[in-house]
Amino acid sequence: MKLILRDSLLFAPVTLVYRGVRLEIDDVLVDTGSATTLLSIDAVASLGIYPETTDSLRRIRGVGGVEYVFSRPVDAIAIGGHEASWLDIEFGGLDYGFKMNGILGLDALLRAGAVLDLKNLTIDFSV
Repeated sequence: MKLILRDSLLFAPVTLVYRGVRLEIDDVLVDTGSATTLLSIDAVASLGIYPETTDSLRRIRGVGGVEYVFSRPVDAIAIGGHEASWLDIEFGGLDYGFKMNGILGLDALLRAGAVLDLKNLTIDFSV
């Protein structure tokens, strides 16, 4: 699958599978430096995802600053048709000053067996 290079950052569309419903999400940053995957609460609003008392709340820190997020198990997140199933995804505001609907972190990339080819700007998956 071809990655999108924008402003010296790599982006890819992903599909979130939550309670059996699939949602396509564009403009997701591919970030091997992020331990976890984080999606914008606005990008998943149509799925009815909002903080609940059973969710884990966390304060995270990164290049974009500090943010409070909640964590929720999802059925899967798919990249280029390849699914990483049953993992916890973090949800938050993602107001970092540029267009981005999420961060595809190392947790999902490892679980999916992602192979990044930076010369050709592609992501494939080991079998």
